[in-house]
Amino acid sequence: MSERRTLNTRLFRRALVVIACLSAATMILAARGDRELIVTAGAAAFAFAVSVVAVLSNFETWRLPSIATPRGYAVRSFVAMRTNTALAAIAYGWGAAAMLGLYLTPLTGLKWQHGWQYGSAMALLAGLCFAFIRTLPLPGWGRRAGDGQWHALLARPLSIAQAAISAGGLGALALSGKLASVRADWAANRVFAALAISILAVSIASLVSLARARHD
Repeated sequence: MSERRTLNTRLFRRALVVIACLSAATMILAARGDRELIVTAGAAAFAFAVSVVAVLSNFETWRLPSIATPRGYAVRSFVAMRTNTALAAIAYGWGAAAMLGLYLTPLTGLKWQHGWQYGSAMALLAGLCFAFIRTLPLPGWGRRAGDGQWHALLARPLSIAQAAISAGGLGALALSGKLASVRADWAANRVFAALAISILAVSIASLVSLARARHD
């Protein structure tokens, strides 16, 4: 991967982290004054940013030359896995920060008994994504038989599973009318919807990148 493309993807991720922090802070401050429209806008802004960054970051991987490793795996597919897992980690981390900030701190006054549970689950998923990244082989790998094999086997089914769960959750939220709810979980539903859109966008981008790498 060229230095320029590496720099581009890193800049995209760093910008997304900044947007995630601003989005979560905006939602928490707006929820304190029951400003539902601003909370919704903050969540939507993050989902939009993730979708844009997913497209831009994966476009960078699509421009990579198709090079096989000593074990026969395409370098492009591993770059895509690293990129998209990092984006998923940021999305889950945002969800955890927003959910816990909304319901576990005294900043908003919102009370919902399940807030800490969902926030903790999102934090766990973010941690699992980072753990997956840490185990991904780096350029120059292939020194041992089977290096990267289980990553290659898991990448596509994990992306499909995340896309299906996200799409199903988003559909359930829309059909149930929870996005219009005024109950205690109204802010949580904004987090769920934005996170579902974010993970769906990343998962689709990941599947496209993996398919391109496989057929090159």
